[in-house]
Amino acid sequence: MTLARRKIKEDTIYAFKDIKKYLVEKFLFNNETDCINILLNIYNIEESIENIFPKYVSLEGLRLDIIRLYKNKDGIELIARNLSRLIHDDINRFELYLYLEGYRTGFNNIKLVNRLEIIALKYLSVDELYSRKKLYNYEFKNKDILLYKKQLFKDLRSNRLIKKNLVEIINSLDKNLLKEKLFNINSHLDLQLIFSEEAVSSYKEMNSYLSSREIVNLHKKIMKFLYVDGYRILNNGYWDGINDKVMRRYK
Repeated sequence: MTLARRKIKEDTIYAFKDIKKYLVEKFLFNNETDCINILLNIYNIEESIENIFPKYVSLEGLRLDIIRLYKNKDGIELIARNLSRLIHDDINRFELYLYLEGYRTGFNNIKLVNRLEIIALKYLSVDELYSRKKLYNYEFKNKDILLYKKQLFKDLRSNRLIKKNLVEIINSLDKNLLKEKLFNINSHLDLQLIFSEEAVSSYKEMNSYLSSREIVNLHKKIMKFLYVDGYRILNNGYWDGINDKVMRRYK
């Protein structure tokens, strides 16, 4: 490759990185859904990725964790409910982006796709592969598939570049959106009214606000949740991408 052609190729790569960064930031931090659609279209054209099905997590698990964390706090149910409502859309966008990245990584890893196809052909005929809509996306019994999947996820988790990118996107999400919302959560809370046991007609106000220390601990809990949830989403996308690439060969 000549120096001129190499320079053009490098400029193209850097230009795409800049475009991708811009689109991702606009989607994650400004909720501009057109940006993720543009990014999806770019991936469809360049890499022939079609069916993207992110598996959104319910914030119910996080809500219960918060309740357990502050189980003795007055009005903790109200706090957890308000927090879930406050960050729900932000977390959904975070998950969609990570799923897409995991999907692309798996879809384009030909070595891993070939390996899954070899295992699949031990158990399925070519006709069966042609007739299937999905491969092993939701497999829970085949030992060979489960062992292969377990190793894939182990390798994914030990990949330093993937970990670095995940931490960076979580920190960016926190800096641009979550931290301000979390540290101002008291402004989103109402004083909860509870009825006294003595008389249904009487009630007292219960302070449902968080102290500065409680907010700091809550922030740490959210960051840990995003890290664990991020890997879960990457795993799902990664596995779906590998499976879909195998199935693409029989369509």
